[in-house]
Amino acid sequence: MVQQATIQLMDKSKYQEASLDLLQNLINDYIESSTKIGQQVDWNYERASFPYSLSNKKLDEQDALYLKSNDSRYNHFVVSIQDDKHIIITLLPNSTYGDKGKANELCRYLAQKIEGKLELFNKRIMYFYKR
Repeated sequence: MVQQATIQLMDKSKYQEASLDLLQNLINDYIESSTKIGQQVDWNYERASFPYSLSNKKLDEQDALYLKSNDSRYNHFVVSIQDDKHIIITLLPNSTYGDKGKANELCRYLAQKIEGKLELFNKRIMYFYKR
């Protein structure tokens, strides 16, 4: 199941240049907010909402964030940057439908925080920047 979703930084986006450090910080914020939700409801929500470990990896001679899960319902996917204006979320050949759902949630979160244009895996487009 090799599929890609793309977040494009626009002129009115909050950030004008994408970097792996920025993405890692935003993903850590996502994890932190799910931890807070879990504390409020007295349940280990962060493990259910984001069952991945984050690491840096080379993908086609390009640095990327590799999200790997130990949960049986999930496997992995990759977040990378293309030409400083596009963030690419890639489902790898043995990614599961659970990975696709979690990647969709993460795409929406990142696009909302960055205030960019999101093209989902099914080619639908969502706008999070002021037009």
